[in-house]
Amino acid sequence: MILPTLGEERRGAFNHAFVVTLADGARVEAVFYRGDTLCVSSQVGCAVRCPFCASGANGLARGLTLDELRGQVEAVRARGLVPARVTVSGVGEPLHNAEAVRAVLGWCRAEGLAPSLTTSGGPLARLRDALTEWPHNGLTLSTHAGTESTRARLVPKGPPLDALFATLGALVPTLSRTRRKKTALAYLLVEGENDAPDELDAFARRAAPLGLTVHLYALNPVPTSEARAASREAYEAAFARLHDGGLTVRMSSKARVEAQGGCGTLVALRAARDA
Repeated sequence: MILPTLGEERRGAFNHAFVVTLADGARVEAVFYRGDTLCVSSQVGCAVRCPFCASGANGLARGLTLDELRGQVEAVRARGLVPARVTVSGVGEPLHNAEAVRAVLGWCRAEGLAPSLTTSGGPLARLRDALTEWPHNGLTLSTHAGTESTRARLVPKGPPLDALFATLGALVPTLSRTRRKKTALAYLLVEGENDAPDELDAFARRAAPLGLTVHLYALNPVPTSEARAASREAYEAAFARLHDGGLTVRMSSKARVEAQGGCGTLVALRAARDA
């Protein structure tokens, strides 16, 4: 296996981010954060096209091969960094590259690396497989909305909320206690988009029956988007409202809100310079 090249990197207090150049010259990104977790990319670009995210700003080019997924881990290890966990949460939608992603999750397990993934949820048949059969230690589902109109704006190519929560409602009760505990919902708070009380209440009504943990993420602005982070006051008010709506809510880690904490940022900056 020819390892990808780790190029430009940015170091922060909590993150160590790399531009990863593949054998054909395509670029993705890997981020080593908290000193123990490596976030890897699954595709060159992304077809979901969330407007707040740098990963899909230029659309989708292709999926990564298993060797390219493994190669990100090995290249970072070759730099002397030692991950204990790997999360397929970087550039790309993991369920759109299901065969390679499922295979790399199994490889991570064999290597003693606790694997997880983040997905927008579609196609729903693959989400069912990922929730019930894939060899991961955790799956986070990016929802970001309580109403269909907001979901359509923020996750344009993801499944609608009604279908998504119907799938979860059928599957979550069948999961083992351990797997259910490691399944979570994500809600990225974007100023003027999904931070209104009615939107948060609508999300709480959908999510509460599932009993899953909710990660309330603070937006990390990226150079490809005009999306704005909510104020700290608004963020804390949203946290309190979701909690009062019956949800178990977790706040963003410091690693996530650090500059360049949003995966795809370095690739977007490099593309802008090369244009």
